[in-house]
Amino acid sequence: MNSTFAELPAAEAGNPAPPPAAPLGRTLLTLVRREFWEHRGLWMWPLCVAGLLVVGAFLAHGTFDAPPFANAESKAALSTILQWGLWVPLNLVMLICVTFYLLDCLYAERRDRTILFWKSLPVSDGLTVLTKLLVALVIVPFGVFALAIVTHLVFSVVVAMRVALHSAPAILGWDALEWLRTVLALLLVLVIGILWYAPVAAALLLISGWARRNPFVWATLPTLVAPLLERILFGTRYLWSFLSYRTAGIWHTLLLGHSHLITHQRVRPVGTLLNDLNFRGAFLDVDLWLGVAATAALVFAAIRIRRYRDET
Repeated sequence: MNSTFAELPAAEAGNPAPPPAAPLGRTLLTLVRREFWEHRGLWMWPLCVAGLLVVGAFLAHGTFDAPPFANAESKAALSTILQWGLWVPLNLVMLICVTFYLLDCLYAERRDRTILFWKSLPVSDGLTVLTKLLVALVIVPFGVFALAIVTHLVFSVVVAMRVALHSAPAILGWDALEWLRTVLALLLVLVIGILWYAPVAAALLLISGWARRNPFVWATLPTLVAPLLERILFGTRYLWSFLSYRTAGIWHTLLLGHSHLITHQRVRPVGTLLNDLNFRGAFLDVDLWLGVAATAALVFAAIRIRRYRDET
């Protein structure tokens, strides 16, 4: 029987057969764990801020017996406003951590040459880059959202215990339905924010994979200098208007600044935002979905750059 060397099985030809590929779910889990292991600030800083907020519950003092906080309904509404108020600082810390993570994640693996090890594994560049975007846009934001819920519950329990121990009038009330409505309202706001800022995240990821050094400078300097040069050379403000719109445009569409929860007459729960805000208009905004399409293009470019970047 005639056969060429190339037709022999890999083991008979002296080459070991390649190991079977791991299931996609296990590979993805490993890549996600890698991101949190290499970038511990993604979970450490939100946890630290949440701990400080809970400590604040032990130190806070005061009463809300004056109108419009005197009745039980207003105190339950005030609890939902506190729920939002605790979510805001955690979101700000998350935003800072995710920004620096996106600018560093692809650059750092080239800087310390760990990319050579990761490229030797049977993991595609596409899956690696998409995992980083998944961490930045899904896992960390929703993880911080869950952390904010737990922080609010612990904060409320601590305040209730302090009130009971001192036999003081209740500061906060509780309404399970309004709590759930507040969770839903904040969740919708979070989803809209993720979709709106997705192209910014993808652009930062692209800069991290492209920049030879100082990706933070490449991300900030052109953003600051280009509108200034346009104003000086052409007397126009198109770039500045575009940057301003991509920063806060969706919140104007959502009518976020037009709903007043605390007035001199009453306190409204955050759950009323489900009726006040223009969620339908925000989700149907053309620019929102054009941004998502731009995100796909930017991520594709980041994958190609990681694949063909010379690491030597």
